[in-house]
Amino acid sequence: MNPAQTVVDPRVRAELNLAASWYIAFPTSQLATRPRPLMLFGRPLVAWRDRSGHAVLMPRQCPHMGASLAGGTVVDGQLQCRFHHWRFDGTGSCVEAPGTDRIPTRAHLRRYHTIERYGYVWVWYGSEEPMFPLPELPALGADRPGYRRFRLADSTGATVRRILENTYDPDHLVALHGLEVAGPCGLRMLADPQETHEHGPPIDPTAWLGAELTWPSYTGRLGRITRRLGTNAEEFTLRVDGWPAGQRISYYADGILQYRLLLATTPIAPNRTIQHITAAVATTGPRWRDLRNYLVNRLEITFASNQDLPIFDTIEPGDRHGIYLERDRGVLRFRKYYQEWVDRVADHA
Repeated sequence: MNPAQTVVDPRVRAELNLAASWYIAFPTSQLATRPRPLMLFGRPLVAWRDRSGHAVLMPRQCPHMGASLAGGTVVDGQLQCRFHHWRFDGTGSCVEAPGTDRIPTRAHLRRYHTIERYGYVWVWYGSEEPMFPLPELPALGADRPGYRRFRLADSTGATVRRILENTYDPDHLVALHGLEVAGPCGLRMLADPQETHEHGPPIDPTAWLGAELTWPSYTGRLGRITRRLGTNAEEFTLRVDGWPAGQRISYYADGILQYRLLLATTPIAPNRTIQHITAAVATTGPRWRDLRNYLVNRLEITFASNQDLPIFDTIEPGDRHGIYLERDRGVLRFRKYYQEWVDRVADHA
C-alpha cells in the first residue's frame, strides 16, 4: 500500500455513489496564500496555490509520518510540511526531504485536476485524466454584460444524484413548491445538445443530458400576485442541459429569457453535499423593470431552494430506488445516465 495515497473504505465509496465528473471544490475566494484543509469525496484533502498561482488539491497527510500538510506553509511555490519540512511541488512530487540526498520514489501525492472558473475551483473525480472538458456558461462571466448575478450555497443531507435528479421532476414543482397552474406540467427529453446552444459551447455529447420542462400560467393567489407584478405568462419554460455532476439551466416566460442558472455540487461525504446555485438574471429593459425582475427571480429561486433543502435533509440516506410512475420518466432517465458515469469511475479514484 502506498502511504502517499488516500485510501477510501469501499463502503464509503459505495455510499458516495459518485459519477466521474467535474465538481466544485470550493469558491475561489476561500483559497489565498495559506494551505486550506477540506473534506471532499469522503477524503481529507489539502488545497494550496503553487508558484504559478494554480490551485492544487491533493491528500492532506504527509507521506513521511502522516502530519497534516494543511498546517504547513507555502515556500517558493512549494508546500512544506511543518513536521520535518518535506516539500511538495504542484504535481504532488516530493522535491525536498531534509536529511537525505535520495528522495523515496513513493513520496508522491496524487494531484487532482483543477480549473478555476466563474468564481469556483473545480475538481475532476473518477480517473487520472478528465474524460470531458468542464462545461461553459458564458453568462456567469464577470465581464459579460446584460446580467445581474447572485449565488447560493447550502449544505444538504442528500447525495449528488438526489440533488440533480430533482430538476427532471416537474411534478414536484406543483406538489412541493405550491405552483398553482392552469394545466399539467410537461417534460420533454432533448435529443441534441444544439437545442441548448444558448447556454454556450455544447457539452461533450458523451457526457450530456438535456430536458425541457413547461407549465402554463399561474392561477389562484400566485396568479393574482404575479399579474400585479407583471411577471405571469401564458407558458413558462425551463430548459436544462447538464453533465453528470452539474447543470446549465435557462428559464423563459413566453419565450423571453428571465435568467440563466448554474446548479453544481460539492460531495463532502456520504449523504453530505453542498448545493451551489449561481444565477444570472437578464437585464435588457428599463432599469426599474430589470430591478423588479431581478428581485422577483432571486426571491423565487431562493424560496424554491429553501423548500427543497428540508426534503433533501430528511430523505432516506443513499440512492435507494422506490416505486415509480410513468410521469417519473425524467428522473429514471437521469438515474440511468448518472449510473453509467458512476460505472466509469476507475478503481484508484
